[in-house]
Amino acid sequence: MQDEDLGHSENRQDMIDEEAARWVVLLGGGTVRDADRRALQHWLDADPRHQAAFAEASGTWQELGEMGQAGQFGSIAQPVQKPSHHGTERPVRHIPVAARPARPGPSHRRGPVVLKHALALAACLVVAAAATFFWYGNPTVLLTADYVTAPGESRTIELSDGTIVDLGSDSALAVDFSDLERRVELLSGRAYFTAAPKAGPEVRPFVVASSIGTATAVGTQFSVDRIDEAVEVAVAEHSVSVGLNDGTKASVMLNEGQSVRYAPECGLGSVETKNMDQATAWRRGKIIFSDVPLSRVIAELNRYRRGRIVIVSDRLASLKVSGVFDTNDLPNALGRIVRELDLSMSSVPPLVTVIY
Repeated sequence: MQDEDLGHSENRQDMIDEEAARWVVLLGGGTVRDADRRALQHWLDADPRHQAAFAEASGTWQELGEMGQAGQFGSIAQPVQKPSHHGTERPVRHIPVAARPARPGPSHRRGPVVLKHALALAACLVVAAAATFFWYGNPTVLLTADYVTAPGESRTIELSDGTIVDLGSDSALAVDFSDLERRVELLSGRAYFTAAPKAGPEVRPFVVASSIGTATAVGTQFSVDRIDEAVEVAVAEHSVSVGLNDGTKASVMLNEGQSVRYAPECGLGSVETKNMDQATAWRRGKIIFSDVPLSRVIAELNRYRRGRIVIVSDRLASLKVSGVFDTNDLPNALGRIVRELDLSMSSVPPLVTVIY
């Protein structure tokens, strides 16, 4: 009788874990409706085992996401278009992926049944994660972002405090306003912020977090550009305080026309002069390069296309490029680069890999 009860319990747990996996796949691999989020919250509240199963599945999904960032799932990344927010911020109840409630003790799940179930769950998530990375991008970003743009797409968002955000191509933004601060996080891509000032009843600072640092608006207009973990902050109007949260407490105050870069491997860089008209040309559908390495040009163009160009030659990557390119006409941009660098098409395939 005890064996029957144990078997029934294991079957029930298998069903719960499979349902949890389906929820994680839904959230990470497609358009998520408000009704889906409410249904998920109802399911999580119905049973503590549901919360534990969802936390475990989310943890597995997140670990697979880290594998994807290491290049094990290919290099194409096209984020999912989130449900329309009708131009305004709305409160979103995030399901914390990192919080993992304790699972039932080993006495409830033993032997080959556990191993079989674990392998099946892992296989389900591996397939789903691989497909999602190939077509949509990092599932961890998709699970936490409030606003997402696809390659070649941009959008303008008005947050609840009146801040205007121009979100660039292939970008993701999370909003986390509290009583103490108006914090947003740039998870990927780039954004231009026209921050609502601290005035009258609004006393909270406006903070943009990205990678290992933050930018706190002292004035109003500035841009934040992120490629992987490297971030550049540039100021168009008034001032912005940029600081690191990596334990060094390094910080700098940027004024109009200044920029600074930071990254985990090199910390906070030096302040530089920035041509803001050139730096924000993407808001006008243009990309401007002035004697920059081809590797940087290709990294920029990759933000606007579904496929990905990978340079496999250091010699080619270091060649310098100048020009103004239309983000809506990338084939012409690539053709111009080939002509400018005097590369015959027969010489390109051994040096460049194009992934669709």
